[in-house]
Amino acid sequence: MTIIRNFDEKCSVCGKSSPQPVLTSTNSFGYPDLDFRPPEMQRSTMNTWIHECPHCGYVAGNLEEDADFPDDFLKSDEYLSCEGNDFKSDLSKLFYRSYLISRHKGDVMMCFLSLRNCAWKCDDYEDENALSIRRLALPYLDELIKTADEDKNSLLLIKAYFLRRIGEFEKLLREYEGLTIDDEVMNSVILFQLERAREGDTECYTVEDVVEK
Repeated sequence: MTIIRNFDEKCSVCGKSSPQPVLTSTNSFGYPDLDFRPPEMQRSTMNTWIHECPHCGYVAGNLEEDADFPDDFLKSDEYLSCEGNDFKSDLSKLFYRSYLISRHKGDVMMCFLSLRNCAWKCDDYEDENALSIRRLALPYLDELIKTADEDKNSLLLIKAYFLRRIGEFEKLLREYEGLTIDDEVMNSVILFQLERAREGDTECYTVEDVVEK
């Protein structure tokens, strides 16, 4: 069961409080997507992952965390228009604004996560912006892969998924053919992605499609 409750958070930018949805419990049944997007019910809790201050427009996973950037940025056209991206869902907009804030801070991990989440919501609304958002996320993902240690294999799987979803089949084949990961399921996912790339397939798949193949 998923339980979401509202709790007041004091915005670290403007100092005003507002009720925000907080996930107190959830569960998931089934298999994640090949980029580790969780199945339901957890899949439908993304509205709790990002909070927006209704007073100044600041967005964050927790509004009380130190913003550490100029508050006039929140009034800029760059921020308010999401750099001109016309998203179909409000959550896509919020995650993109989270990316803009993270970019301003130089936080590579949050840049990637914010764009990943934005792309997920674009998928939900069949929003074509998902393509450009995943493409925008790739340089941040590459940077994370360069410095990763224990999470590197997971990041490599996400990159393979992103490359295939945006139609970068040749790059995926060039970078991943011959790559072997010391994990049976992960290695099977890579081989599955390569097979789909050879067929020019950009569709979404889950781990179930791999293990039941």
